Amino acid sequence: MRVSEAIGKRRSVRAFGQTPIARETLTELVAAARLAPSAANLQPLEYVVVSQPERCQQVFDCLKWAAYTHPVGTPGPGQRPTAYLIVLVRPEYKAPVGWAYDVGAALMAVMLLAMEKGLATCWLKSINLPRLAKVIDLPEGLEIDSVLALGTAAEEPALVDLAPGQAGREAIRYWRDPDGRQQVPKRALADLLHWEGCAAE
Repeated sequence: MRVSEAIGKRRSVRAFGQTPIARETLTELVAAARLAPSAANLQPLEYVVVSQPERCQQVFDCLKWAAYTHPVGTPGPGQRPTAYLIVLVRPEYKAPVGWAYDVGAALMAVMLLAMEKGLATCWLKSINLPRLAKVIDLPEGLEIDSVLALGTAAEEPALVDLAPGQAGREAIRYWRDPDGRQQVPKRALADLLHWEGCAAE
């Protein structure tokens, strides 16, 4: 799969098949995260991979899914992720601002490689942090940033191209159509792209 194809096809998935992901594949995903850019090359991120079914259920119970479509967007039994990548930050290595960019760069690398390998993902920040810390035995000196759910896709969210000028909070809310398919609006390229500056063209 070409990178451009992976970018175009990647959507957040909230219904997963139940095929386990090989440990080797999960290791490759973390290896991709390791190679992402890091502010001042401080590399403050570490990762916990969870793939055992009982542990996956414990992680699932710490997460909130799809605020716009709750509770429909929450994976039901038989549709839950088969693995999780939990992103940790070591505070003493945080650049004053840059560590948050590190997380985005690392997880984008993971999500695109996951697409290439036929996997689906959903990046979550709505987390019961104290509960998850207990689940993963989080030691002193590390903080949980976010969780990436992984599995094979059991749904195919649709991209909705918004018309130029169509923006605002209501326009960008994702929704489920009558058939239950997730619809994901994206702002028009014409509203985002400026040539040689921001003056009206």
